[in-house]
Amino acid sequence: MRRLNPASRRAHVRGATLIEGLVAAAILAMGISGVFGGLIFASQQNAAANRLSQASAIASQVRSGIQLQGRSRLFADTGPLSSARCAGAAETLELAGGLSTLPDACVVDLDAFETGTGDPLLRVVPGYSPEESEHYRRVLVWTPAQAIDSVAVVVSFRSAGQRRYVKQFVALYNPAENGAGVEL
Repeated sequence: MRRLNPASRRAHVRGATLIEGLVAAAILAMGISGVFGGLIFASQQNAAANRLSQASAIASQVRSGIQLQGRSRLFADTGPLSSARCAGAAETLELAGGLSTLPDACVVDLDAFETGTGDPLLRVVPGYSPEESEHYRRVLVWTPAQAIDSVAVVVSFRSAGQRRYVKQFVALYNPAENGAGVEL
């Protein structure tokens, strides 16, 4: 059996320590990059959830505004729901999130309607800010019927390179058709 002298034994130990140190540093670097990747992913998901929550709040505001204005005001000449306001442009129909294919559906660009009206009292949501309109698009999808008109409020936004949609629905009862003569 061959014995190593103390100097060569120290050199052998140093070499093993250097290799172990390099491997440990490489493993640590991979771990840190994984943690940062996870943090970036979590941040992106948090931002997307925030946008979705904001879009849902905007849709609720529009739905409440529709309910507060009532059927007669919405269908008046100055209101947003009329067949003359139905959009035909492909980009506006795309904002309906697939609801434009419903039978007799009329897609109304609510942002264009509210921007074009000079009277703030005619707006469905008077407090809708210009900052929100930069990130979110609002359309109404009106499906006319004899007794009950259906209106879908669609708020869309871009997230992760694609358009996302929040949809909420309102039923507008025709007082002449519901038997009670009241607008619900």
